[in-house]
Amino acid sequence: MPAWQQAPARADAVGQLAACIKSTRAAAKVWSRCIRAPTEIIHNCLFLIQLFDYYKEIRQLSSEEFQVRRKAQEGLEQAIKARATHWKQRSKNKAIREGDSNTAFHHAQATQRLRHNFIRMVRVEGTEIVNHDGKTAALTSYFRSIMGTPGESVDTDLASLYEERSQPSNSLTDAFSEAETKQVLLLMNRNSAPGPDGFGLAFYRAAWPTVRVQITDFMAAFHRGDAQLESINRSHMVLIPKKLGAVDVDAFSPICLQNCTLKILSKVLTKRRCKMIFRI
Repeated sequence: MPAWQQAPARADAVGQLAACIKSTRAAAKVWSRCIRAPTEIIHNCLFLIQLFDYYKEIRQLSSEEFQVRRKAQEGLEQAIKARATHWKQRSKNKAIREGDSNTAFHHAQATQRLRHNFIRMVRVEGTEIVNHDGKTAALTSYFRSIMGTPGESVDTDLASLYEERSQPSNSLTDAFSEAETKQVLLLMNRNSAPGPDGFGLAFYRAAWPTVRVQITDFMAAFHRGDAQLESINRSHMVLIPKKLGAVDVDAFSPICLQNCTLKILSKVLTKRRCKMIFRI
């Protein structure tokens, strides 16, 4: 991908990775505007197919008309497949193995999820808030009060704390290899939602030969302890109700949707930890 490779150079590995993602995102937006199919594509393709089918009943179609009908048929199949894929992702129904083109089912599932997760009202100290700006301010203020307050740190001598205990295995503290990172990437769900940067795991899997250098440099910088994560450590916070009919500000559990680069890193660490547990 030229956009990824032509990103401006940065001194640190995390900054270089962020620059590559930003450059690719800008190029992808331009590309999407150029090739985006019109919203009437399915209707237009169906009209052309039915029109030529009608002409075929009363006369012979020319070779040019056959070509136009074939192109309309291919465009219709591609548009239907893209629409089905979109609604399958929106529905989040992972139990279905076949019948992916059942767009109506996935549309209904997505609508049901939206209705279930939509926060219609928030209650703060007996006051009910229904407008969007008021709900945003109330929820932001509450979670900032319990999550954004810095605590006091205590200096601990870890060497003396673990002086008479067994030392961790080298496999737990070794540098991250490219093979290990790629293996973890292939094990992750490629259809998981992308983070704030807009790139999901399917992008990293498909473009691994291009992005592997920046990803491995990022992993190496984190292992050395000099990775400046501020440029990519962004996340969307989503609130999940703890019970049906939740309205109080403390009746929601926050989950964070992070960028996939951080997901890959955390998955590698988790995989190493699981190996150590099973060995013990």
